[in-house]
Amino acid sequence: MSNDIEKKDLSLSEDLIVNYFHPKGYGMIIFLILATVGLYFIETTYAIGGGFLTAFAISRRSKHKAATDAQIDAHWTEVAHQREDEAYRVAHMDKEDIIRDAEYFWAYPEELQTDIEFTEIEGDDKFVRRNYQRLVYMIYGKDQLVVFDENICIENNWDGLDNVQEYYWKDVSSIGFDQKKNILEITCGPKSLKFPLQGDPKKGEADDTLVSTEAAEKLSNSVRVILRERKTS
Repeated sequence: MSNDIEKKDLSLSEDLIVNYFHPKGYGMIIFLILATVGLYFIETTYAIGGGFLTAFAISRRSKHKAATDAQIDAHWTEVAHQREDEAYRVAHMDKEDIIRDAEYFWAYPEELQTDIEFTEIEGDDKFVRRNYQRLVYMIYGKDQLVVFDENICIENNWDGLDNVQEYYWKDVSSIGFDQKKNILEITCGPKSLKFPLQGDPKKGEADDTLVSTEAAEKLSNSVRVILRERKTS
């Protein structure tokens, strides 16, 4: 059974995260301003009342604080670091039995909750950030490669079902990262494991989504180095 994410060890509150992915718009404020201007030419008393309502709406909007892009990125990092021990526990691996530190990357989610919809937000840096992601850890054992993954939603710190797969190094034949499709792929015997970093584009549309690929590419290089070392030893 999976251990829950410890909210008390995370920096951001859920409210700041929810407000980031579901920002309050200025539509109502604009409507009230236009209505107040219109009422001014009809009845001054009504216009004064409209002015108070507009001021109240602006005040409520200013109190609706949201996390920044950098804070969302940092929060995901905190979650990943917190889940490292869980990955080792579920994989039944001790840190004394590994040949190098475990590494992780974020893939496109495969499992969602029924009450919180999947949401993507384009940040100021044009990179897309999601309220759901799939955490993938690679644990490098002396004789085997262990792949741990789980889907996570940071709006309420929900984590889905754990998935652990173990492969002996002698069966791991290759690993690669497709920069065009943003997919990390590992071949283990007759089986191929694929981890897409983004979803499929809508039919007839090009996908110009920007996602961070640095961690996946670094992890791919790490596995490639291990495979080379084992072949030459």
